Order: sequence, then C-alpha cells, then structure tokens
Amino acid sequence: MVAGTYPPRIRCYDLHDLTMKFERYVDGHITDLVMLGEDYGKMAILQDDRTIAFHAHYGKHESIRIPKFGRGMAYEPTTCELIIASSCNDVYRLNLEEGRFMQPWSINAPPGVATSCISVSQVQPLASVGCDDGIVRFFDSRAPDEQLKPFLKLNVQAATGGYGYADTSRFHHQNIHEIISVVHDP
Repeated sequence: MVAGTYPPRIRCYDLHDLTMKFERYVDGHITDLVMLGEDYGKMAILQDDRTIAFHAHYGKHESIRIPKFGRGMAYEPTTCELIIASSCNDVYRLNLEEGRFMQPWSINAPPGVATSCISVSQVQPLASVGCDDGIVRFFDSRAPDEQLKPFLKLNVQAATGGYGYADTSRFHHQNIHEIISVVHDP
C-alpha cells in the first residue's frame, strides 16, 4: 500500500506480479494507514482533517471524527481496538467490535507534551507510544480500564545522552528529543 499527496490517494501493488491492484482517491491528506486484516480488504486511513476513513474491498465504508488531530495509528487485534496517537496527552482507543471510543490512555506527562507515534507488538498485547519529550511509554492492552497509565517509561534521551546520537548544536529549529518512530521486533 502506498499513500500519495496530490491528489490524496492510495494505491495497492502486488509485488509478486509487479502490478497495481487498485487505486483509490480519498477526501483528505493521509497521515497514517493501517491494515485491519491480513490482506488489503479492510483498512483504516487517518487523515489530517481529524477523521478516520474505513475502507473495504469495494471502497469507502464509513468515516468518523476523532477529538484531536491524529499523528499515528496501530491496530490491536486481541482487543479489536484501533489505537490513535494524538496531538495531546491522550491516546485514543476506538473499539471496532463495539463501534465506540473506550476510555483513552493517559501518558502522564506535563502539559504540552504530545504523542507522536505508536506501535503494537505482534506477539504480546503491548503497545509502545513515542512522545515528543523523548520518552517511550508502554501500555498493556489487557489491563482493566481503571489502570489507563503506562506501566513502563523508557527515557531515550537520557539513555542515549553522550553517545553522539544527536548533536544539539546543529538542530536549532527542531525538537531533537521527539520520538518519531517505534516498532516492535517479533
């Protein structure tokens, strides 16, 4: 799957046959795209206008609006939840089986710290949320709704300090401590 910007569209390629299966235009610019199954039959598209568009094999199925601007998404198959990293202190959880938002996870950070990326483990029901303060927060999807806080915080900024990973003198216009991508190794 490939997402384009002008006009906003997605394309599905079959690498085995080196062919394009389909091309589909969408309503807004694409921020993230998540497959909801093992094939291209169901997908969720996070758009920059605070909507998530759900597509099936025949085309657009439904779209919903999320409370804050989304930055990344991940699908948790054990709970059937779409987990959305947003531009605030909350991580939104959309239960696709029930069709409603669940209580959001709180990253327990000072005001102004936002989530920037998210990843779900393929082996265990764990989610990692990267934030723009240089800390990766880990959540357990099996935890009851009363425990909506991270069970572990990994301070990447402190762990990599002094090893030359980020030269602070060269980056005056960026937040060099922001975690922009996380992934789980199966």
